[in-house]
Amino acid sequence: MEKTIILYHGNCPDGFGGAYAAWKKFGDAAEYIPLSRNGEPPYEACTGANLYFIDFCYTKEVMDQFITIAKSVTMLDHHEGVEDVIRSMPEYRYASDHSGAAIAWDYFHPETPFPTLLQHVEDDDLFRFSLPDTRAIITFLEVQPFEFQVWDEIAQALDNPSTRETMLSRATVYREYFERLAAISVEHAKLVSFEGHEVYFAQAHPLKSMKSLVGNLLAKKKGPCALVISAHPNGYGVSIRGDGSVDVSKIAQKFGGNGHPNSAGFLIRREGPFPWTIIAEDETPRD
Repeated sequence: MEKTIILYHGNCPDGFGGAYAAWKKFGDAAEYIPLSRNGEPPYEACTGANLYFIDFCYTKEVMDQFITIAKSVTMLDHHEGVEDVIRSMPEYRYASDHSGAAIAWDYFHPETPFPTLLQHVEDDDLFRFSLPDTRAIITFLEVQPFEFQVWDEIAQALDNPSTRETMLSRATVYREYFERLAAISVEHAKLVSFEGHEVYFAQAHPLKSMKSLVGNLLAKKKGPCALVISAHPNGYGVSIRGDGSVDVSKIAQKFGGNGHPNSAGFLIRREGPFPWTIIAEDETPRD
């Protein structure tokens, strides 16, 4: 029996949204493995399998190794920083104007309408926020378990007019709480020197929506970007949020990370070094 493995961007609504799209096709017939930039590639588990990489791409050297050991490799991704690697894969779908979840849904379910839940995931991941309630829905998603059945229930609730308003009311409460916590982080931000710029630096909970809240608020106060640090099992996660005047994904790539022009990240090992210096210990953000 053929083995199918879905490898997706872990701890990310867009990555898990793509895995959810695959689950709606394969169910328990496939294995699902979350990936991180600093984890070891799961070569042994993937040997001889049909692999689908969703919203995640290793370096060219690592991906070539997967091609060597796997029965097939399909890449479904949208990150501009690794476009050349994506396009070198035996089979791929690439679209920088769609999220990983959207690409995966279209690939696995070309004749099925795009679920409302994943529309909001894409709206958030591409920083469009063109749909009402996206921020609240994504915040709510992030405090739920990343489990397929849980997401399926949320997806059904959002697509059902009789349950949608109840779901949105719950999501709004979480969002309001997150906004208050983000404001506290912003109040304690420091001014640092980073990559030739004076920018704000703050600490925040590692949930993506929280980091984005803090980073975007600080980037608006003082561009061209802001840094948000959070705890990570292998050290410290650093999120960069930009004001549009610089491509922060290129900055993240200098430190082994990746992302999008206005939203990116990288990891710092626990022992450092830290690529910034504090300018003023008592500097706090001002409008």
